[in-house]
Amino acid sequence: MRLTREQAEQNRRLIVETASRMFRLQGVENVAVADVMKEAGFTHGGFYNHFKSKDELVTEAVASAFDSAAKNLSEDVASGGALQKALNAFLADYLSSAHRDTSTGGCPASAFPVDAARSGKDIQAAFADGIEAYLEIFAGRMDGDKREARQRAVALLSGIVGAVLLSRAVKKSQPKLSDELLASARKQICKQRS
Repeated sequence: MRLTREQAEQNRRLIVETASRMFRLQGVENVAVADVMKEAGFTHGGFYNHFKSKDELVTEAVASAFDSAAKNLSEDVASGGALQKALNAFLADYLSSAHRDTSTGGCPASAFPVDAARSGKDIQAAFADGIEAYLEIFAGRMDGDKREARQRAVALLSGIVGAVLLSRAVKKSQPKLSDELLASARKQICKQRS
């Protein structure tokens, strides 16, 4: 039985979403194509009906994760109340133990940097596009001229992503340090924004 174009597109989206979650949780190198296909409910052989290579899947998974996250970020920082209050609420959530420990892998900016650094140009380009989208969202909500706002957005994004990365890296061996990294970053970054 031949699939309709619509069903094939739905299957592809499901594979990309599954891969994105698995890659964010386990790292690209630790997830085989067969694992993604099994988790998505398909056979390994069906992969090549949708993608030429694992790199193509990774590129789409990274881009898809950032598209979704940027949309949510934009909605979060623009939702209700004063802009500063909305941004601080987002930052408090981002720098929380719940985000650090999420079963979805969380934000692609803090889940994919090592994978992107070790990957080829296409995957790095998808990652860079995602970072640019975040920077535009943050800079668009900051005071000052465009150059100043972008510099502050770069510092903000670097700070929150770095705090989550470090917190995850020490969580099992030193949970108190992990919590301290998040709490201190949350306090300092939100204080600077007030």
